[in-house]
Amino acid sequence: MFRKNFLIFLFLLCISITMIIIIISLYLNDQTGYLCLNLQKIDTSLTRVSSNSNISKNVTITTLDNTSSQYIWCVNHYGPNNQLKDFFKCCIIAMIYNYTLIIPPLYPHYGNKIRGIQWFDHFYDLKQLSLALNFITLDQFISQKMNKKILMIDCYIRHIELIRDRTWYPLNTLTSVKNYYKINIDFHRYINLSRQFSLNELSNKSKNCSSIFLHIHYTAFHQFFLSPNIYTRLIFENLRRHVLIQRMASELIKLLPQLVINKNYSKNHLTTLAAIHMRLGDHNVMSLSMYIKQILYLINNGVHFTHLHIMCPYLTSTDIKQLIDSLPIAFTITQHLIDHVRFVLDNYLFDVLEQEIAYQAPIFLASPWTTYSATVLMQKVYQQKGIVYVLSTKDNTHPLLVTKKNVKYFK
Repeated sequence: MFRKNFLIFLFLLCISITMIIIIISLYLNDQTGYLCLNLQKIDTSLTRVSSNSNISKNVTITTLDNTSSQYIWCVNHYGPNNQLKDFFKCCIIAMIYNYTLIIPPLYPHYGNKIRGIQWFDHFYDLKQLSLALNFITLDQFISQKMNKKILMIDCYIRHIELIRDRTWYPLNTLTSVKNYYKINIDFHRYINLSRQFSLNELSNKSKNCSSIFLHIHYTAFHQFFLSPNIYTRLIFENLRRHVLIQRMASELIKLLPQLVINKNYSKNHLTTLAAIHMRLGDHNVMSLSMYIKQILYLINNGVHFTHLHIMCPYLTSTDIKQLIDSLPIAFTITQHLIDHVRFVLDNYLFDVLEQEIAYQAPIFLASPWTTYSATVLMQKVYQQKGIVYVLSTKDNTHPLLVTKKNVKYFK
């Protein structure tokens, strides 16, 4: 009797184990199929990199080959290069969540009145930028969405607690666009973000928005720029100025040896240009004496250049005398170039042109904590365009050689 019961127990145990194995196998097969399906989905939605970029083949980016049905238009703040930083931030948001970016208007430096529009494609190469992300021009967006002179945008999403004193920026953007196109702009919904909102909150609150007008604080998502990453790399590998600006800069570089100050150098010997951005006058990053000290350190430690172009429109006659007395090399200043091109260029275009000169120069000395320098620095490093140093504001610290491993975008 005992033996019979034991055999029955073994039989039932075997059946139970068999059933468990079958269930586990079915579960694993189902999970494998699910995993394969999702990998296929991910594979179809990732990886669109420039064929001429230096990104390694195994790096993927969350951008789609097909244009997304969700459009995003971001408000930009402050001066031209601060606006560019906001634009790059919006590019990254669009890349992460597969929005189609609306290329925003740019504006001259901040003020207290409505500013005229500066069109992005007048200064930057949109065809090249299209290798990095999906976008649509403002003209294209308005032509698609406008009905009876009214442009209806689905969602106005705003970082309400931190932008109360910055409402002038969206006002300027909307007013200038309405005036230019002679249209009205309105919104179906207003959505507020929390004070410490995250990318996930932005994504969740925008899920049902076909078009988004986004106003977040200038300092939001500063982590995008703290260290090298695949998003900033892809953007800056494909950020080029308009071909006409490139050609104008090349011609002005040829002119610089003829404009050097108070130095008895043959222009035929001035073959290696370095450009330096000095933030003096409107905002002093450091003193002129400190800039000179940093330049002399590089010269004395074997960094070779034959002449220096100093990018600073606020140098006084006293400053220029100090430079003449202190620097052992020939140099030119911003004012020299402005005098030659003022009759055809406004200040905004000249700033972009002088940045292109710095981009083309074999050596660039960047001023720390300025977005003007940071734009050029990021381009040169990621496009491997010459040598870049970041100067130091500290007495006992030397200029830093910038590479792809330590590059970051200044605040």
